[in-house]
Amino acid sequence: MALRLTHKRAFLRAEDGAVTIPALLWIVFLIFFMFAGIELGVIFIKQTLLTRATEATSRIIRIGNYSSIDEKTLRHEICKQAGFFGNTCMNRVSVEMFQVDKTNWTSSIANHPVRCEDFSDVTKPPPAGTLEAAAPDQLILVRVCLREKPMLLEDFIAQAFLEASPVGADGDYALVTTTAIVIEPAVASAAGGT
Repeated sequence: MALRLTHKRAFLRAEDGAVTIPALLWIVFLIFFMFAGIELGVIFIKQTLLTRATEATSRIIRIGNYSSIDEKTLRHEICKQAGFFGNTCMNRVSVEMFQVDKTNWTSSIANHPVRCEDFSDVTKPPPAGTLEAAAPDQLILVRVCLREKPMLLEDFIAQAFLEASPVGADGDYALVTTTAIVIEPAVASAAGGT
């Protein structure tokens, strides 16, 4: 009997594996923060690529490489310029163009909430976007929105993006970028919109 008590006391006093329990508790948080960091990195990369694609597409509009511009053409060009958004890019990108009145530096962009449509349902297309016509030397604001799904829906970073996003109710968040261009005088007639 004394031998059993000695073994029990020795077992209770042993410190072998004492680090295992705290390590198991903390490893969950470490993995969570690791994935949150990866998610944030992917979001910033996509935002940078969207901004770059918008700038490249705006340059093409400015120099007049298209005889006419519609939203589908602009969406296609942005997806082509970005290259990283996958095969469904055309279904997730929305584009708008707004004139800027240079006499008082105002634009109707303030009256239009961010438009971030889902084009995947071809039977029920979304309403047409705002593409205001451009005149020679006209300053135009080009606003592009990309719908994205977070990798981890329960991630606090993803939740913050969803809460701040105009399309957060769908489980998507919106990456929005805006740029300004001046239509070249020789190509202003080609940049007309609806």
